[in-house]
Amino acid sequence: MHLRRASLTAILTAVLLTAGTMAGVAAAAQPAAPAAAAAPAAPAARAGVPWDRVGPGWILAQYTTARPEGGASGPETLDLISPSGTRYQLARWPDSRFAPVLLAWSPDGKRALFQVFSGKGGVEELILATGRLSTFVMPGMANPIGYTTPDGLNIVGGRQSGSLTSLARYTLSGRLTHSLGTSTDGTVLYQPSGTEFVTGASHGLKLVSNEGTQIRTLPVPGSTANTCNPVRWWTATTVLASCDPPNSGSPRLWLVPVSGARPQALTPVRKVSSDDLGDLDAWTLPSGLYLQAAGPCAVLQIFKQARNGSITLVKVPHTEGDNDVLTALGARLLIRAPTSCIGSNSLLWFNPETGAEQWLIRAPANQAGVTAALPFYSRQDGSL
Repeated sequence: MHLRRASLTAILTAVLLTAGTMAGVAAAAQPAAPAAAAAPAAPAARAGVPWDRVGPGWILAQYTTARPEGGASGPETLDLISPSGTRYQLARWPDSRFAPVLLAWSPDGKRALFQVFSGKGGVEELILATGRLSTFVMPGMANPIGYTTPDGLNIVGGRQSGSLTSLARYTLSGRLTHSLGTSTDGTVLYQPSGTEFVTGASHGLKLVSNEGTQIRTLPVPGSTANTCNPVRWWTATTVLASCDPPNSGSPRLWLVPVSGARPQALTPVRKVSSDDLGDLDAWTLPSGLYLQAAGPCAVLQIFKQARNGSITLVKVPHTEGDNDVLTALGARLLIRAPTSCIGSNSLLWFNPETGAEQWLIRAPANQAGVTAALPFYSRQDGSL
């Protein structure tokens, strides 16, 4: 698993490795005192969830009715959304300003992890089927990154250590269990088996065991030092990585074999005139290769790349163009995007070949709408 595109969404701006100094790594995790606790949904709502069907195509989303303008307040909910669009409310916070941030969904689909930024801060874990909530602070004020695979039995956390991030595994109550070494980017991409993970290294990536032992370095040619991020598993043995070329802040995508074989470029170095200011992620659909790319004014764009590397902008109807792709399933992309000019965010499935839309949440213009959304775990969405 891997923290979903750390540089792309507002949730991760808040979540990724906020400053925390080591204050005794061996100390036990301490209970936190969050400013606002989640109110579990009514038992009838939980009882209506077909838990045995929850899997690929299902989504966890936080939604608020607060106005989009900064500082506005309103209730916030955690909803489980089925592939057909049925929403099941699992939790509710009375004031979105003090609600924790949805960070990870365990690979077994049973638990959700949140980071608390209000009050004394900390970490919260919610058992989805029962509503039971546990709250704790990780030792040394480490920040949670996500769950381990295959079942989410540990939490991975990181703390800043100079220019690097020190990684470690923690129990589900926040107790330190094992150091995992350091990372240049604070991103952790676990293999589905959970025995190894990939993270950023000084000249590319590195493969590390779940005990923290470095197995091998995975150099990426033509990349600037300390700029490579593992994005997802492209195949069972190859990682998709985003790295900056020399003298450029516009990343390109590479396919990096974890065997140590030479990486292959998936996308070329772009010219500024292309309007693609950096390739961040990619999905292969039956209709072709689609890219998540940075665009002007810090927006996210979708391009279709032809075999010769040329690109065509993909426009998503009824959105304001800042299209954050969360995953792909079959022929469709799951997109979180603003649907009003003042920042109201909605959620939809979109087929870029046919233009077909399935709106899961269409937020009114006077509501902030979807503040965070996570697809159910799969190998392709398996980054922490």
